[in-house]
Amino acid sequence: MSNFGIICEFNPLHKGHKRIIDEARQKGADNVLCVMSGNAVQRGELAVFDKYVRAEAAILCGADLVLELPFPWCSASAEFFARTGVKILSSFCDNIIFGSECGNIELVKNAAKAAASDEFRKEYKERLETGEGAAFAYFDALKKRGFEGLSSNDLLGVEYIRAAIELEVNLEFHTVKREGSAYNENELGDSQYPSATAIRNAWSYGNRETEKYIPEEANAIFERCFEKGDFTDMWLLSRAMLMYFRLNEPECFSGIADTDGGIANRICALAKESADAEAFFDALKTKRYTDAKLRRAILFCMTGVVDSLLSSSPEYVTLLGASENGRALLSSLRKDTALNIVTKPADAPKESEQFKVTERLESIFTLALAESKGLGEAYKKRAFIN
Repeated sequence: MSNFGIICEFNPLHKGHKRIIDEARQKGADNVLCVMSGNAVQRGELAVFDKYVRAEAAILCGADLVLELPFPWCSASAEFFARTGVKILSSFCDNIIFGSECGNIELVKNAAKAAASDEFRKEYKERLETGEGAAFAYFDALKKRGFEGLSSNDLLGVEYIRAAIELEVNLEFHTVKREGSAYNENELGDSQYPSATAIRNAWSYGNRETEKYIPEEANAIFERCFEKGDFTDMWLLSRAMLMYFRLNEPECFSGIADTDGGIANRICALAKESADAEAFFDALKTKRYTDAKLRRAILFCMTGVVDSLLSSSPEYVTLLGASENGRALLSSLRKDTALNIVTKPADAPKESEQFKVTERLESIFTLALAESKGLGEAYKKRAFIN
């Protein structure tokens, strides 16, 4: 039996994502497993829809099993995001498939081998210590070694393969060449496959005429969420966020992940000077730090994510959705994996630091919904079983 894994966000799931699921089937997948970000994503933002909603869309679009890539790893840099996703999937899968701009799996594999070398890691660390931005230093170090023209999804692929090398897990990797818009393209344009960013951007301006970009099964689910107010609007939290950082001093965030280089000082100072969130984020931008890193720093400060937690492995993984085949697969493999898989949020180990920061995230997420909810609603969720 061949099981293919996909590390994803599906924020939201669109036809480009379904294409990867379909490609896994064409390559011989008996089961397609998704490890999907929870209610926050790698850019340090909240997901547009709840994780159970996105899991339902994934199952109806062809996936067999959806497990959560838990917080805070789902909102971490590519290294932690990829490593955690690969570690979870390695308990169930023999293949991982991902989208990339280059579409050349051998190129990505060779780049990953270079990035896994001691020489590369040493140079990358030294460049960071001189003040270079992490993304530029990484891409440029690869470019020096002959790997030119790689883009963001290529880099994630490099990190997936590098993680497998370092974790010493035996996985076969496949890639699907990305078609259409770049992953961070803000406009829908004429492409059959616009980016998820462009779809979210259209929604933020009230444009819901995006059904041609989204599989029919998923679109029906998303329309249901819009009708019920079950979608996030970060601007609803903008004043609360500014107030939080105005009322706290930078020293409160000592040890918080992604706040190196005086980022906490900058956040607290600019929160006092900014009248709204738009002005705040505009003022935060620097050449050294990407927008994603700054947003992650803000989210980690608000949820108390420390470096030591981010460097550890998840204590548990939550089941978000399953088909009939997925349930059978989970039942057959569960006894052979060391992963602690919980079937509902209320069963999570409440003494763990992972649970505590996740609860803080859920506190933010439920207030950011257009129809805000009490925190207790997060514990009533159940996996979608088709």
